[in-house]
Amino acid sequence: MTASLQIKTVKITYFSGTGSTARVAGAFEDELNRRGLSVIRSEIRGENLHSDEKEDLLILLFPVHAFNAPRIVYQWIDGLPGARQIPVAVISVSGGGEISPNTACRLSSIRRLEKKNYRVVYEKMMVMPSNWVMRTDDGLAIRLLRVLPSKVECIVDDLVQGVVRRTRPKLIDRVFSMIGEMEKTGARFFGRDLRVNDTCNGCSWCLRNCPSNNITMLDNKPVFGEDCILCLKCIYGCPTQAIGAGALRFIVLKEGYDLQALEKRMHGAQLTPVEDLARGYIWKGVKEYLLED
Repeated sequence: MTASLQIKTVKITYFSGTGSTARVAGAFEDELNRRGLSVIRSEIRGENLHSDEKEDLLILLFPVHAFNAPRIVYQWIDGLPGARQIPVAVISVSGGGEISPNTACRLSSIRRLEKKNYRVVYEKMMVMPSNWVMRTDDGLAIRLLRVLPSKVECIVDDLVQGVVRRTRPKLIDRVFSMIGEMEKTGARFFGRDLRVNDTCNGCSWCLRNCPSNNITMLDNKPVFGEDCILCLKCIYGCPTQAIGAGALRFIVLKEGYDLQALEKRMHGAQLTPVEDLARGYIWKGVKEYLLED
């Protein structure tokens, strides 16, 4: 179904922990600017949950956390003013793609938006390199970064043409989504149990960059509270690699996570075909995403 939207101003609101969703937000901003549209870009952070700008279209982007949106995104939605009837595109970002158990990952956010009387007209999954548990092969990862502008261009084409795109999550994935909400409680314990080693130089990078304001400094060392949202930003971003997990260490990639370092490593490299790299169900969604028209 299509009915062209009269769009002049687009607001891109996003939460990003380790940089993937911020990269997607930047691609949307570039594409919308290329089309001569006015763009408001707003990052969801603990001290900056809301602003007063008026938009004709809202694009909400977030990384998938345990088959759902992060808690801070729910907090942002719950604080929105109601009865605005603004059209919204909800874009999730994951390392696995639109496959089970992720097909219901936008459902809770959409329901919250609709309770606020926003019109969700579009939803889509974007795929970026994985930042937890399973490392994405560099060949797949660089392909995901390179294909990003064209993927965003297709979505923006749909939005300006008024294409309505809503999905039907699988029943089992709705169950996974409900169970996954327990991760928000577990994240508090994960954050409280973070460890700091002797390489910490007291630079306060983690304090300044924690999106949930979960870090304070005591005796020139970070202290972690109970508002962690498990974004892993402090672990991967620490300039001296001083922060590590106490519990659930297996979720943290030993190699770290740095998109710029990835691009530098892969500059000029000959790429292996997608079919040879994305084998098995775990990478099925990535393969489909990269090979789809």
